[in-house]
Amino acid sequence: MKYVHTDPRTKLFVLLICAIAITISPSLYYEGGLVFIILLYGILSGRPKYSFLMAIAYSALIGLAIISNFYFTGALRIMFTTFSDFIGKMFPCVMMGGILIGSTQASEFMAALNRMRVPKNVVVPVTVMLRYIPMIQEDWGYIKDSMKLRDVAPSIKGLIKNPSQTMECVYVPLMMAASKMADEISAAAVTRGIENPKPRTCIKQIHFYIQDIVVAVVFLSYFVIAFLY
Repeated sequence: MKYVHTDPRTKLFVLLICAIAITISPSLYYEGGLVFIILLYGILSGRPKYSFLMAIAYSALIGLAIISNFYFTGALRIMFTTFSDFIGKMFPCVMMGGILIGSTQASEFMAALNRMRVPKNVVVPVTVMLRYIPMIQEDWGYIKDSMKLRDVAPSIKGLIKNPSQTMECVYVPLMMAASKMADEISAAAVTRGIENPKPRTCIKQIHFYIQDIVVAVVFLSYFVIAFLY
């Protein structure tokens, strides 16, 4: 399947639109529609598995809110309703941010930020963060495999059964790996001349294409719908 590639600046614009739209969301149906559009965009952008998992998680969250309204009363109902509303407000932005990070290379994103004349003290940490997240995910996979060899389940059940051992097997290696990885990424970025004040070049050309216009128009049109309620 051929995926649709959009400019990083378009993804940033869509993320901004999602943040504003969810803030002024007039109803739960509007939020669900926004998540559905982000789901379609994630599939077209080459992140179908992530997008479907996030959509399922959002559906479960909405189901929790509905169940709490019908079957719970008093403080328990308020607790579950508040939790689902709070997480639901952040969900579209988190979902879109994951698609942005997963479908954009660090060099491409850095070139887009430079094209936008973003200050270097913003570009550098953002670029390091984009390289850091995939590496920490890879290390997390290694940690889970090691825990299984020690018969420690990296799950909620394992945390309840052996809380101290699970936390020791997760947090200690993860924090050590994160600290070491941050130093390595910073050193690699300096070696590649990230602090060079002269304009950088990128092997990928950063341009707006027809798909960027279509995506921007779709999300902007849905944002305008909020004012028609």
